[in-house]
Amino acid sequence: MRIGIVTQSYLPIHGGVAENVHHTAVELRRRGHTVKVITAYFDRGDEDYNEGVYRIGHDLTIPMNGAFVNITVGTHLRRQLRDIEERERFDVVHVHSAFEPVLPLVALRAIRAPKVGTFHSYTEKSYAYATFRGVVARWFASRLSARIAVSDAAKEFISRYFPGNYHIIPNGVDIERFHPGIKKIEKFDDGSENILFVGRMDPRKGLKYLIQAFPAILRARPKARLIIVGGGFLAGYYKGFVKNEIRHRVFFEGFASAERLPRYYATASVYCSPATSGESFGIVLIEALASGAPVVAFDNRGYRTVLGGEKPAGILIEKKNVDALAKALIDLLSDPARLATMGAWGREKAQRYSWTHVTDEIEAVYKEVLDRQ
Repeated sequence: MRIGIVTQSYLPIHGGVAENVHHTAVELRRRGHTVKVITAYFDRGDEDYNEGVYRIGHDLTIPMNGAFVNITVGTHLRRQLRDIEERERFDVVHVHSAFEPVLPLVALRAIRAPKVGTFHSYTEKSYAYATFRGVVARWFASRLSARIAVSDAAKEFISRYFPGNYHIIPNGVDIERFHPGIKKIEKFDDGSENILFVGRMDPRKGLKYLIQAFPAILRARPKARLIIVGGGFLAGYYKGFVKNEIRHRVFFEGFASAERLPRYYATASVYCSPATSGESFGIVLIEALASGAPVVAFDNRGYRTVLGGEKPAGILIEKKNVDALAKALIDLLSDPARLATMGAWGREKAQRYSWTHVTDEIEAVYKEVLDRQ
């Protein structure tokens, strides 16, 4: 097949959508398909990720729903998409975050090939969708030949405004890249109890609650250490939450390279995701699970499927409850046997999310769409 993938979030920007697109493209190419990613110019590191990529328009990063989101803007997007399709002769085009402005909506109208849409988002309500759902349904939704949601939560959210048939295909993880046996970060491999946070420092990721909980954790567990991997516009703001009494045990590491990131997970005693909203799935969770790190997280709708089940690999607690967050981490760090058991269960659960398995399901949707043509 000749496959196009349209996305407003892609490397060098890291995040759930970008990781999904990159890894499924790699796996599809490995299977012999021709895959071209269509995304924006980000003007910082683009040249490292340009193989098999068309860049059109420019990225505009704006705050929305407690996060910073990527929007591709440009005056010639429609013409550029038509030119790419004419050149590549796609059999199917996969549009991520299909009903979000600007590039996905333009692609739905401009591209003639059969289109598959994936929906990644979850939130309690969308005033934009509520206001414009008639327009979106009439002008855009009908142009999709198949729809995918990355979780039950994402399906629940999008189908509230745009009912229809949705395949549930989760995000994935490279279980060979993320695993417990890889080399740890040397400076943190000293017997300390490492609590790890990975993510862009958006308000809804809840990092401030973890920082606020850490003094109590450190008093109860003097060997505890907080490692923060990621960056963003608000990095300086979050550093301001660190009290002098704990500063020597809190480490802001900035962005980690693709090669170095798995080593942080392997170094973690426990992974913490105090996100307060908008989490439809949580790629960071399955990266932690694949690495054998138990998870403590705030109770997001999209986290329940990943962490629950007969062998729970994590603990979900009330959102924004700093005392409960501190207690859950203290209790877990105080119980090495439980840490080991939950870590093993997490690694077992992560097998379900291998990119090979996920891509099997996506490829099946493509074939189903083409069989109907």
